[in-house]
Formats: sequence, structure tokens, C-alpha cells
Amino acid sequence: MNLAHIHLLLNHFPTIGFGIGMALYIVALIGKKEDLQRTSLVLLFLISAIAIPTYMSGNAAEEVIKDRTDISAPIIRAHEDAALKAFVVMEITGFLAWLAIWQYRVIRRIPGWSTPVIRYSP
Repeated sequence: MNLAHIHLLLNHFPTIGFGIGMALYIVALIGKKEDLQRTSLVLLFLISAIAIPTYMSGNAAEEVIKDRTDISAPIIRAHEDAALKAFVVMEITGFLAWLAIWQYRVIRRIPGWSTPVIRYSP
């Protein structure tokens, strides 16, 4: 097993998990369920943490496949550019989710700023 395999193994978690976390957060907002909001914030934070090794292992995966003739360099670049954008969005959202969770521990309710900020994060 090499880093390319690890990249392939990990890349499904941020891709699917971020969508699930955001959907769960929106459902929690619509249903006004604070416990579900907290759960989705934790999920978004954990997904942002998993996104770090996923993104970092991408370069190793590129090294493994760069010499293959059936995969072109522009496709690799497009994948890398999309991954960077997604990574930035996930990390910003994860940080904001962590901040909301931390503030919840202090004031014992989900902070009001977290709803619009996380829902409309970049």
C-alpha cells in the first residue's frame, strides 16, 4: 500500500461527508433542532480534519500516475485545482463549525452568527 492508495481510500470521506454534514445542518435549521445542529457541526469539523490528509496525499497519488499514458496532465491539473477549492471551503467551514461548537460550550446555545455563516460558507 502506498500514498496513492491512501488518497483513494480517504477521498470519499470528505466528498460524501461534507454533503451529508451540510444537508444535516440544513435539516436541523428547518426543524429547529439544536442537538442536530451540534451533531452536524461536529461532523463538519471532523470532515474538515479528514480533508487534510486526503488533500496532502494527492501529490503522492499524482507521482504514481503521472507517467501513465491514459491520463493526461491537464486532467490531473483540473482535478488538483478543484481539490484545492474544495479543500479551502471545507477548512473554512470546519473552522467555523469548531468555533460554533467551542462557543456553545461557553454560552450553552448555538451562537446566532453560525447559522448564516456556515450555511453560506464559501
